[in-house]
Amino acid sequence: MSQIVSFDECFQTVPKLDPPSDLDSFWKSGIGELKKVPIKATYKTVLKGSFIWESLNDISFQSIDNHVLHGKLAIPRKRGDRPVVVYFHDYLAIPEEIQKGYSDLGVAQLHITLRGHGDEMVQMPVDPTTGKSPIGWTPNYFAHGLDQKEEFYMRKLYLDVIRTIEFLRLSDGIDGDQIILHGKSIGSALAVFGAAYSDRIKGLILETPSFCYIDKEQMSLKGNPWVRELTPFFEKRATKKIDYKKELAYFDAMNFAKKIKIPALFSCGMEDQISHPKSTFALFNHMNCDKRMQIYPTEGNEAGKEKQPQANLEFVKEIFGL
Repeated sequence: MSQIVSFDECFQTVPKLDPPSDLDSFWKSGIGELKKVPIKATYKTVLKGSFIWESLNDISFQSIDNHVLHGKLAIPRKRGDRPVVVYFHDYLAIPEEIQKGYSDLGVAQLHITLRGHGDEMVQMPVDPTTGKSPIGWTPNYFAHGLDQKEEFYMRKLYLDVIRTIEFLRLSDGIDGDQIILHGKSIGSALAVFGAAYSDRIKGLILETPSFCYIDKEQMSLKGNPWVRELTPFFEKRATKKIDYKKELAYFDAMNFAKKIKIPALFSCGMEDQISHPKSTFALFNHMNCDKRMQIYPTEGNEAGKEKQPQANLEFVKEIFGL
């Protein structure tokens, strides 16, 4: 952002909602397709220091296109099925560590590695003469499929969320009806989608949400990797028969906002160069639910690194009645 955007400008960001008329049928059809894929869940116990008071598992399960997703599941050793917080990391980020605070509360945690990340990440090319990688290189997961939206990366990520919720229902020691979805940036869009299309979600933690209100302000932030990957679509729009903006509307988290009826905790850095604050507020302003936002006036995408975990913990205690 060339200039810092004001709080008042953000607070008044309520763009007109214009979701595709077949938005619901598009997603219901995708979820129907997913149901035909067997889950094939696996659990492998990881031994570590805290083994006495929680079990830690490397888990995997199948999702759309028979793709195998991986994650870490920590379940406190307490009687009864535990409520659970699911964490979705940002695009090209690495998953967070297991949070001791949740384990102490008796809350299970599932940290999902987004498809195409972790060991599956497309390897960065290296220039043989200099031995260096190109600056700003990204794997281009968003650069394909928008002209046949069944193949678009974001569709697969969203369906992975539904499969994650189904996986939790099958997991021993987990209360599959007591789920909070927690996302960072693009992970927040995933959390919103999960709550829009599953009635098992009890709360949302949305840290610096992105992939919502994908408009000129958000698309101007070229430090954001998915923005850079999508930019060529917009540049060739004039000559292409497909209106990419209309195609993106199927995936814009703002178009799921009206379906959210559960409590949501947002965070926003007013100097964020990855998730535009106006996009975050657009999503926030369109939700009709118990919602609150932690605002960090002088911070960017890492907003609330010090304070936010405690706010998240208090929210989890409130939602699960702990």
